[in-house]
Amino acid sequence: MGWCFRQGKRLTYLTLPEWEECGIQVGFSTRWGGIGRTPYESLNLGLHVGDDQDRVLRNRELWLQEWDAEWNDFVIGEQVHDVKVQRVEPADAGRGGRDIKTVLPGVDGLVTTSSLGLMAFFADCVPVFFYHPTLKAVSIAHAGWRGTVGKIAHRVLLEFQNMRGNISDCWVALGPSIGACCYEVDERVINLFQEAFKETPFIKPSRPGHAQLDLWEANRQLLLEAGAVPEHIWSASICTSCHTDSFFSHRREGPKTGRMAGWIRRKD
Repeated sequence: MGWCFRQGKRLTYLTLPEWEECGIQVGFSTRWGGIGRTPYESLNLGLHVGDDQDRVLRNRELWLQEWDAEWNDFVIGEQVHDVKVQRVEPADAGRGGRDIKTVLPGVDGLVTTSSLGLMAFFADCVPVFFYHPTLKAVSIAHAGWRGTVGKIAHRVLLEFQNMRGNISDCWVALGPSIGACCYEVDERVINLFQEAFKETPFIKPSRPGHAQLDLWEANRQLLLEAGAVPEHIWSASICTSCHTDSFFSHRREGPKTGRMAGWIRRKD
C-alpha cells in the first residue's frame, strides 16, 4: 500500500499502514489544520523559522494529540544539515519539545530502542524513517543535499549494524520532499555528488553549469549500496515544491515559511 493520507482526530497527515500494523507510529504532517498565520499558515511545527512561539507550541499540541503523546514522550535534534546520528535514551525524554535550547545539539539523525517518539522538521529536505524489526529500533533522519551527499541514511544503517542488527532486515521510508522536477543545483553540488557516489544517474543536466537533482533516487541508491533490500524501501514520491497547497517549501516560498514534522515511535 505504501504512504497514504489519513484524516486523524483533527489533522490530515501521511502514514504507512504496513508499519502501523507492526506497532510503529509513523507520520508526516501537512501544512493545514493549525492556527498559524501567513506566511506560516497554518500548521507550522518548527520553532526555528521566526514564527510566534505560542502558536507553534499550540500547533505541536495538536500534532501530539494525534499520537496520544505528551511533552515528555518524544525527542528533537537540532538539525544542522550535517550527518551526525545519535542514540536516544529514556533520559533524553522531552528534549526540544517546548524550546530550542534543549534540543540534542548538532544532530540530524536520531535512533532509539525506547518507546520515545522521534520528531524532525522539513520543508523540502528528505525525511527518512527507519524501522528495524529485530532490534525493535526506530530512527528518523533529516537528509537535504548535504545530508544525502554525506550519506546520513547509510550512517543510520551502520548504527543498526553496530547494534548487531542485519541491514537487510531494516525497513526504510522516504517521505515527501522536493523532487527532481523542482530541484536544480549548481556545479559545486554536482561535483560533490560525483565525488561521493560511484554513479550519479540521479543527476540530469539542465542549463549550463546546473542539473536537476533527484534526492529520492540518490538516497535509494545509497540505501541499496549499504545492504537494504528494494522491497523494504517505501517512497512517497510527492514533491513539496509542486504541492505548496499541502506542504511548506523553502525552495518555492523562501525562508519565511513553516515546517512539516516527521514522527516515528514504537508503541510497546
